Amino acid sequence: MRTPPPSLGKERGIAVISAILIVALVASLAFSLSARERLWLNQMENRKDLSAAQAVAFAAIDLARLALRDDMRNSQSDHWLETWTVPIPPINVEDGKVSGHLVEMQGRFNLFNLQKGGKINPTGVAAFQALLVVRNLPIDWADKIATALASQAAMLEGQQNGVQNFDRMLPVANLSELANLTGIDAGKLAALDSLVTILPGSTAVNVNFAPPEILVAITPGLALGEAEQIVSRRASAHFKTSQDYVSALPERLRSLSGRSSFIVESNYFLSEVESWFGRAHWRFHALIYRQQNRMPEVLWVKRI
Repeated sequence: MRTPPPSLGKERGIAVISAILIVALVASLAFSLSARERLWLNQMENRKDLSAAQAVAFAAIDLARLALRDDMRNSQSDHWLETWTVPIPPINVEDGKVSGHLVEMQGRFNLFNLQKGGKINPTGVAAFQALLVVRNLPIDWADKIATALASQAAMLEGQQNGVQNFDRMLPVANLSELANLTGIDAGKLAALDSLVTILPGSTAVNVNFAPPEILVAITPGLALGEAEQIVSRRASAHFKTSQDYVSALPERLRSLSGRSSFIVESNYFLSEVESWFGRAHWRFHALIYRQQNRMPEVLWVKRI
């Protein structure tokens, strides 16, 4: 039996090693391609879920607009006992789910009332100061916020866009953003979160939704205890007209109340919507503006 030359054995060894390396390289490439394909498929699935979740959320906002339109056709006042005030828990839609809640916004103090035509509004400032006193907050906040918002409104007037575009053009839709504008500590300003709002243009307060602190602010001379009693009675019988609210006031205040500061119907609502599809979870807030004989309009939508 002949022994193969040493060089032939070495060549066979190199060939075997080369084959192993080629197989390993091919396997590595196949794994890499498979991983990239899985990543691409996951990304496509995520995009599909995100798109579906967003589409359903926007559809829910449109349903809220329809509900508000129908409500205006069927009632002359807005109050807590109406069906649109009930939050909708997560319900199944196709391969996901969606929930929603309509929040009335004119039961709060509109900080944009602190200015009028780009100038500080003394009446609005006095009302806001009353609210600050009730909540034991610094009274100088009223002047700081009024100055900042009046400046922004004046700038818009100068651009001839009108104050109705205030919130669309400026990133001041919540208290944290307002804190940056005024220099007031955001954590302290958050104490007003459930009591104030920022709406385009001046608005009156809906006394069917206003908490006691807001009633004190818009009704000079009204004590907090008296406002709490009014709210307690309102729970079982809402105000159908502004006169109903005046009649509920202590007799000493009935002839002094400025009726332009309060109403029983609302034009501004916040639609809070959440939707889930797969791993996608969207949460949106949309400010809806409702006018007589018109489809309610979405002024802005923000992802939360």
